[in-house]
Amino acid sequence: MSDSSLPELVQTLFKSTKKTDKILASLKKITERIDGWYEPRAEFERWRDSVEGKAWKCQKFKAQKGLCAICKEAIELKGSHIAHRKPISLHPELALSIENLQIACPDCNISKGSAIHT
Repeated sequence: MSDSSLPELVQTLFKSTKKTDKILASLKKITERIDGWYEPRAEFERWRDSVEGKAWKCQKFKAQKGLCAICKEAIELKGSHIAHRKPISLHPELALSIENLQIACPDCNISKGSAIHT
């Protein structure tokens, strides 16, 4: 290798490194979006808003006889929440577990926060 080709090689390597860094940054953003798609809360919300999730909510509401699972007061289907007995924040693996879901009034669901309700 001649002395004159060394600067050219360094410059080519520098340009390649910059291109690689841009590609890696782009891939990191894509990975973050994909990871976000599979986060437990996002998965639950997609299911909740799906035809299957809405049908489950109607069935569970009827099974609970129109009562909030927490305070046992009568509630309307519209506006009621699908609540997690064990919260997603503490048990993300149970985000879509039917056994972990119940219908609750908004007040009870919001006020329970990360508390576990059995």
